[in-house]
Amino acid sequence: MTSPATPLPGELLDRHEGRWLIADHGSQVLAWQPLDGDRRPVLWYDSADPQELPGVIRGGVPICAPWFGHGPDDDQDPQHGLARLSAFDREVLLDGPRFLLVRHTVDPEELGAPFRLVHTVEMTGGSMTLNLEATCTDTVPRRFEAVWHSYFRVGDAARATVTGVEGAAWHNHATGDAGALASDSLPIAPDTDTVLQGSQEALSVVDPAWGRRIDVDTQGCPTAVVWNPRMRSGTRTDLTGRSWRDFVCLETGTAKENALVLEPGQDTSLHMRVSLSTL
Repeated sequence: MTSPATPLPGELLDRHEGRWLIADHGSQVLAWQPLDGDRRPVLWYDSADPQELPGVIRGGVPICAPWFGHGPDDDQDPQHGLARLSAFDREVLLDGPRFLLVRHTVDPEELGAPFRLVHTVEMTGGSMTLNLEATCTDTVPRRFEAVWHSYFRVGDAARATVTGVEGAAWHNHATGDAGALASDSLPIAPDTDTVLQGSQEALSVVDPAWGRRIDVDTQGCPTAVVWNPRMRSGTRTDLTGRSWRDFVCLETGTAKENALVLEPGQDTSLHMRVSLSTL
């Protein structure tokens, strides 16, 4: 059921010799890929250097909640919230040779914030589906953000683009530039740290180097972020900086201008489905 030894906090659920991999810590998916056809990784994750900071797993699909970045007012710590630092309780609902359904929960006491989170991961031979439910457990309204910070594996990020973005309002936090996208294709240029509001529900990472497209279909996710650590000036010597050609972060959820206000007892739900297609 679990890997016998890992430098990560908590246990791992490992299927198909590591091609499907989920950490209980943060309910973080670390690997999924189809069982037929293209057998190359869909998610970027390096098990040899898995921790970005103590308790923070690098790569895969971290959950940024109950805030994204430092929150809508830029006054929250730690960066990207508490969920990715929390131990979730795991329940395996279905487990077959080509199907896995796992539900993780974390209560306010463990999370350290007045929200209960339920994260469901469904893996099949052809797709991966994530669903995040959040319930406000406070006696007063609370602001809430949630973003899947997905690291998608590509053959060459310099040639990759993200599609499904036409009409979205954008703000590149690396350059300070902002506007509205007239094109449906966003290239992964140096200094790409672009928040999109009002993006389409169907997004894709187009990867000419590997001749494929990673399709990301969402519900309840008006916010997207496109990020890559490639910079015009300066260097990053950490693993993420050195590996910039190998991944594109296409992050989906609800954040910043689309942060929610949840009333006491109110819940919300976000949905994301990942699959592959050829170019």
